[in-house]
Amino acid sequence: MTALGTARLGTTGLGTALRVETLAWRRSAVQRITTPLLVLLVPLAAVGLVALARSGAVVGAGAAKLADYADGPLSATHLAVAGQVLSVGLLMAGGFAYAAAFGQPLSDGRAGAMFGLATPRSTIALARCLVVLGWAAACVVLAVGLTAAASTAAAALSGEPFTAAAWASAGRALLAGLLAACLAPPFAAVATATRSPLGTVGALIGIVAATQMIVLVGGGAWFPYAVPSLWTGTGGPEAAASVTPVALWLTAAVAPVAVAVVVRQWRRLTDV
Repeated sequence: MTALGTARLGTTGLGTALRVETLAWRRSAVQRITTPLLVLLVPLAAVGLVALARSGAVVGAGAAKLADYADGPLSATHLAVAGQVLSVGLLMAGGFAYAAAFGQPLSDGRAGAMFGLATPRSTIALARCLVVLGWAAACVVLAVGLTAAASTAAAALSGEPFTAAAWASAGRALLAGLLAACLAPPFAAVATATRSPLGTVGALIGIVAATQMIVLVGGGAWFPYAVPSLWTGTGGPEAAASVTPVALWLTAAVAPVAVAVVVRQWRRLTDV
């Protein structure tokens, strides 16, 4: 077979794998549960927390935690909170998604059927990674869009305009959510190595705990798993300012590197 024929066959195989994996993910229980939680929880949390902070009904430690939301432009604050929620929520949702998409088939033996398919297992793994990444990106866009719509309505009721600062906050929330999505593919590699969805969830919890420790000792600005959250202002303005463009690019680079690792793992997979 010529090189051109091989390339065409590979492209056809990937296209078929993408269609099959998209259909499978649409029918997945994890997707059906996680999607509405992500898309609806973000705007509810953003608008609700800001309203609570500005109501004066919260006192004590709770008021201190919500103090950053108590003033400033309403819409910009809504979307800043949305970015903070997405920076954590997308990582957790993506980790569970990859645990289900990669760990469960290897755990229950369903992946064994892939050895008899004409499409290479590495192509299937690539398609599966891309489908979950695409789903995560779509959730980010929908969540930010709904937050912007809800914030516009709330601002109109209070007589405040949707300002340029709000658009800037929306852009940052969108990028923070996409960066958080880029941090999830390594859990596909963990799921493949452990062949266990529970083991993958354990790794996810471990990463979240390690991130907190690294932030506490001052290394969060260069640790990819802390970058999206800090960049959205979770640690305060000074912590957000410490995140450089290089750190953002390094965070984004986690996804392609992890996908390449997963493809190699599935290409070498021999005993399921």
